[in-house]
Amino acid sequence: MRLQKFLMPAWLIGIAVMLVLPSAAAAAWHRAETDHFIFYGTSAKDVREDAIRLERYDALLRDLTKIPKGSATMKLTVYVLSDVEAVKRAYGDRTSDVAGFYTTNPSGVIAVVPRGIGEKDYDDVILFHEYAHHLMLQYFPTAYPAWYSEGFAEYLSTAQFTDIAAKIGLPANHRAYQLLIEEPVPIETLLSAGVGDLKRDQVGNFYGRAWLLTHFLSFEKTRRGQQSECLTLINNGMAPLEAARKAFGDLAVLNKDLNRYMKAPRIAYLNVPNTPPAATSITVTELDRATGEALMDRLLLTRGTALAERQPIANRLRKLSGKYPGNASVLTLLAEAEHDLGNHDAAVVAADAAIAIDPANVRALLWKGMSLGRALSKANDKDAAKWKAARNWIVRANRANPEDPFPLYEYFQSFQAEGRDPTKAAVAGLGKAVSLIPQESAFRVPYAIELANAGDYSGAAMILQPIANSPHDGFAKSARFLMTRLRTAAAKPGEKVDMKALMAELNKDDDSTEKKEPNPPVPPPPAK
Repeated sequence: MRLQKFLMPAWLIGIAVMLVLPSAAAAAWHRAETDHFIFYGTSAKDVREDAIRLERYDALLRDLTKIPKGSATMKLTVYVLSDVEAVKRAYGDRTSDVAGFYTTNPSGVIAVVPRGIGEKDYDDVILFHEYAHHLMLQYFPTAYPAWYSEGFAEYLSTAQFTDIAAKIGLPANHRAYQLLIEEPVPIETLLSAGVGDLKRDQVGNFYGRAWLLTHFLSFEKTRRGQQSECLTLINNGMAPLEAARKAFGDLAVLNKDLNRYMKAPRIAYLNVPNTPPAATSITVTELDRATGEALMDRLLLTRGTALAERQPIANRLRKLSGKYPGNASVLTLLAEAEHDLGNHDAAVVAADAAIAIDPANVRALLWKGMSLGRALSKANDKDAAKWKAARNWIVRANRANPEDPFPLYEYFQSFQAEGRDPTKAAVAGLGKAVSLIPQESAFRVPYAIELANAGDYSGAAMILQPIANSPHDGFAKSARFLMTRLRTAAAKPGEKVDMKALMAELNKDDDSTEKKEPNPPVPPPPAK
C-alpha cells in the first residue's frame, strides 16, 4: 500500500493530518499468536490488540465471503514496525512511497505495516489493506487485473467496527487527494495496466480510481453483475481491456459515470449487524534478546534478499551467533544467510549447531539438507547415496512439521538438482505446497509443468492462470506464454506438447526479470 497526502471532498468527514513519527528507541520485541496470525511488535499491549482486531476482521470477512470453516491456511506473520520509514527500509527502497507491504516466498507469507503514523484508524487501513490481499490470494487464487486487486484491498481497508456491528465500504479518505487533485489515469490504463507499468506520478491516482471503480461497481444498481462478468471473462482467457469493454460497455460512459460517482454528496456503505466474534485464543510472549536482535534480519530473509543485502545480513548474524552461541533461532537464521551466499559448508555448520540445541527445528533441518544438496549439485556429484543422505534431512524437516510447505517444495526440487525425475510422492508434495500457499508462484510453475508432463494440459493451464494475469508477479510473462500454449493443446484432443522444447523456447525468449442484493458485502470473487 502506498501512502499519500489527501484533501477533503464533499463526502469526507473528519480527516486527520498524518504524521510520520521518528523511530522508537530499541525495545524488547513481543510475539502474539492467534488461530490465524502471528504478530511481532515492540509493545505487548499493541500486538495483543492488533492481533485480536485482525482476528475479528478475519472472522467478518470469512463470514461474508463464505470461506468454509476450518479451511487450511498458513498463518500470516505480521511485522508491526515503528513508522513508515521503518517499513520502507524493510521493503528495501527508502525512496518509495510504500506504507505497508505483503509478500510471499517459499519460506512463508508476511505483511509489514507501520504503527503510529498520526492516526490510529489509518494504521488499521494499512493493516486491513494488506490482509485483504492475503484473503484474496489465499482463498480465491484466480486471475485478477491490477485495478481489481488493489481496488478490492482498498474497498475492505476502511472497515470499522462497533461493539456489535461493522461497516464495510466506507469512503477511502486517504485517497481523496489523488482522486481530486492528481491527473486521472486514463480509463483504458486503469483497466489494463499493472502497477509496475505506471509512471510514478500515476500510482496514487491508480489506487484511488481502482477503489472508486470497485466501490461503484459493487453498489451501482445499473451495473450489477458487470464486475463478476469482467473477472469471469479474464479467467476464461480474455485480455483485461477486452473483458472490460465486453462487461462494462462504452468505456467513455463508464469514465463519466465514475467521475459523477466521485462527486456525489455521499456514498453508500454496508452495515453488518451482529458480526461474528473473533477467536479469543491468544498468547503473547516477550522474545529473548537474541531472537529480538535478529528479528529484522529474519524479516529480510523471509521477504527475499537482493544480492547486495546478503553479505551484510550474514555479517550481522555471525556476530550475533558469537554473542549468543546457544540460541537456536539465531543459528538457524545464520544457516539461511550462509546458504543464500553459497557458503554451504558454513550453512551446514550453523544448522548442525541449531539442531544440537533443538533437534526438531524444522528450518535448521531443512537448511542442512538444502545446503548439502546444493554443494553436491555445485560439484556435479552424482553419488546417489550422498543425495539420499542430503534428502533425508529434508524428509526430517517435513516430518517435524508436515504442514510447512517449504520442505515439500525443496524435496521436489532436490530431484531436479540431482538430475532425476521427481517421484510421485515429490510431485504430490509439491501439489500440497500449492494448496498451503496458493499465491506462491515458485510452487505453481513447477507443479503446472509436472501436470503438463503427465498430459493434463487443462489442469496445468488452470494452475498457471492466477500467475499469468497477476499485476505483481515476476513469473507473469512466462506463465502467460505457457498457459496459452497449454490451453491450445487442451483444445485439441490427442495433441502432445513437448515440454522440454517448450521450456527451452521460453528460456530463450524470456527477457523479463518481473519477479444477491444491491449492497454486496464485498466485491464478489469470480467463480472458480
